Amino acid sequence: MKKTFLFLIAAFLFMCCGCKSDRSMAEKAAYNYSFAMANYQLEDAAKYATAETQNTVLVRAEQLLQKLDPSYIKSDTPATIEIENLEFTSDSTAVATYHKTTPIKNFSGELELRKRDGQWYAHVTPPAESPAAQKQKQEGQRRTDTLRQIKPKF
Repeated sequence: MKKTFLFLIAAFLFMCCGCKSDRSMAEKAAYNYSFAMANYQLEDAAKYATAETQNTVLVRAEQLLQKLDPSYIKSDTPATIEIENLEFTSDSTAVATYHKTTPIKNFSGELELRKRDGQWYAHVTPPAESPAAQKQKQEGQRRTDTLRQIKPKF
């Protein structure tokens, strides 16, 4: 009986120490994603982002980064990140509060995290287009549709 009890305690301690907790894995994903984004390292950020985030936010960030003056990037790095709080909203979602400090600015924000296939990833929803941008897009589509309806007279 005593040996069984000692074995169970040893097995429990091994499982507790040997496995990473969801909290530490989620914090690591939040930190690594935020750090990479803050330091303009988009390829590294992609490793810690959901597929949806990679296909929307990171694609747009890459486009914007190509237009950004390299001297600005140099003056805005290195950035530091501090994960201030992590709150689980379910077994597979969490929200991390972080603080970013760069030579140019300080920023605090929240980052959604999602668990996929046992791993935690940052999930960022792209900002919605402004009403003015949506209207301009619709007007452009209407003009395109109108031009398609006009048949040349040859």
